[in-house]
Parts: sequence; structure tokens; C-alpha cells
Amino acid sequence: MSQTEDKYFTSSFQYSPVDQAQNIANKVRVIEIMRALSEAPLDELPALARDGYDRDASLNVTHPINELAGIAAGLEQLWLPLRRSLPDMERRDHFVAGGRYRDANWIACMGHYMGSFERDLLGIPATRGVVCLRYCEGHELRDGKIATSYIFIDFLDLMRQAGYVPIAPSLGSEMRWMPPRTLDGLVLTPQDEARSKQTIETILKMHAALGYYSGEPPTREVLDEMEQAKHWHKNFMWYGPSGIGTTRGLKGFEDYHQIPFLVAFPDRGGSEQGHFIRIGDGYFAVTGGWGYLRATHTGGELFGVPPTGRPLKMRVMDFYRCDDETIVENWVPIDVPHILLQMGIDVFGRMRHQFRQRGAISASEWLVAGND
Repeated sequence: MSQTEDKYFTSSFQYSPVDQAQNIANKVRVIEIMRALSEAPLDELPALARDGYDRDASLNVTHPINELAGIAAGLEQLWLPLRRSLPDMERRDHFVAGGRYRDANWIACMGHYMGSFERDLLGIPATRGVVCLRYCEGHELRDGKIATSYIFIDFLDLMRQAGYVPIAPSLGSEMRWMPPRTLDGLVLTPQDEARSKQTIETILKMHAALGYYSGEPPTREVLDEMEQAKHWHKNFMWYGPSGIGTTRGLKGFEDYHQIPFLVAFPDRGGSEQGHFIRIGDGYFAVTGGWGYLRATHTGGELFGVPPTGRPLKMRVMDFYRCDDETIVENWVPIDVPHILLQMGIDVFGRMRHQFRQRGAISASEWLVAGND
């Protein structure tokens, strides 16, 4: 088949069949592990972590936590600070899908942590009110334990909920991400293999079409070369991270995300590293890369930052729901603070400077005590 005949590179797509019973058991196991770490009493966390994680597990978490090696590091730098900050935290999964990629079992989860923000987290001042903290995850499961995790937590959105916005306002709408409209995102029943294969192929065709971008200013003609209208439902929902926001339909997507992104990163493209996850599960699919997407920041005012000329690596996941032919919903965690850091903007440093310069007490303690 020639490249012209195979314009979406479908001959390169790979779908790994799964044992449905095992896939469901894997999803149930990950739900069990993550819910226990999220909601069990703090003194039980070390034992639960040993039960849920492989001894040599690696945890890759959005900035400023970043790459962690081993159970102890995961507890000390992620789970214990998070749980102490939201002591009544509950985990609400909206999307759990599974599959095989590169001879490994992968489970992807998306949802929100709900709880009272009682203690500062990563320097973000506690509000002592309810917050809704979005998470998106990809977990490799081996022999009933998590061997590798990629965990996207929207800390920038937590800053926003605490009343601190360190960058230009999002072009899209800042809002809580909705669950799938069909309310069936926890895929815990057997799925038709042909349907799962078609869903991930729908996604990969869209990805291939994004590669048609010429690098020229994104005029209507240039955008049309990427043929995105063929792959998306006319009223699709695109849920972006804080700093970008949520959009609806192709026009909203183009105006509030795609065009600003292309202007800022006209040479964006994938690396040889590729995705760490690429699965289809019924009408749902998940892809993700950790440094997979690379670009040079040469234009525009994305996030309110002028061009820096710096090369960047991006941490991104995509959670999709499709209908029979098109993509209907897309939830997109992006490690925006990590992108900004590579642009020379340390949002956590800015926050610490603003809220900590009066002394060692927390921002919430200072606010309660008064400003003298």
C-alpha cells in the first residue's frame, strides 16, 4: 500500500487483543489500590503501598513532584502530603479503561479528588474549604501490583481554586471536567474486540492528520489541511488543563487551543520515545507520552509568555470517548507547570515568593492572624 493510499498510516497501527476477564480484573485491582491509598487511614498507607506497588515501582508525577523511584519516595513526596492536605479526601473515578500496549497491561483512570483543603500543598495556600482536584493516570500492572505510574494532577487548577493565578487567563473556560455524557466511563464489562480496535484506530487517524501541519501560520487553509473535521463530532467537548481551559466544537477548539498552540510551537512533533500508553476499550481510548511531544517555543503569547526560543518536552495524556465514527469527548491533562518551567517561568517559585515572604508560617495562618 502506497503512502498516498494509506494517508493515515493505518498499516502501522497496532492493537493488542486482551483477555476480557483479565482486563476487567486488572481494572478492578487498580481501582482498589488507588482508592485505598486515597481514602484509608494514614497509618495504613505504608502497608497499602507495599501491597499495591511493586518494590521497584517508578512514579512519574506532574511538576513539581516529577520522577520518583520506589515506594518510600512515592509515600513521602506524593501520597502523604496529598492526604495531609485533604484529610477527608475521597476519590471519584469517572473513567477507567484498560488494555495491552507493548506487551504490558495498562490501566488508565481519570476523575477528581474531593475534600477539604486544610493544609498547604506544595506551597499552595490551604483554603479550608472544599476543592475539586482533577487527576489522570496511566498504570502498568504486573502480577497484581503497579510497576509504573504516570500521574497527572492539575496543581495549577488547585492554585486557581485557592485564588492564585500566576499566568494569563485561560482562553477556554475554566470549569470542572464532566464525566462522559454516557455515564459509562468505568468500563467493567466485556467489550467487543472489533469495537475497541476501531476506537483506537479512530484516534490514531486523527493523530496522523495532525501531522499534516505544514508549520505555516495557521490560516483557515492551513488548518483545513489537517482534516480535523473528519474525525470529530460537530459538538465535541475538549476538556483542557488549567491554563488552557475547556472548549466545544471545532471552532472553539481551534480558537482557544489549537491556533495559539500552533503559533507558539510551529515545529511540534513526536519523538522516537513514543507513547507509554495506547489502548482502546470499547468506545473509550487512551494515549499518553512523557516527553514524547517536543517543540521549540518560537512564537505567540501562549500562557501570556512571549517567545523564548527554548526547546521543550511535553507531558501529555488524552482520554477519549467515541461514537461509531467520530471522537465525541476528549479529556486532556497536560503538565502546564512543567512547560512553563522550560519557558523560564517557575509558577511554584512565584507562589512561594508571594505567600512566604512574611515568614515561616503558612499563608492560611498569616491570613487568619492578620497582616501585621
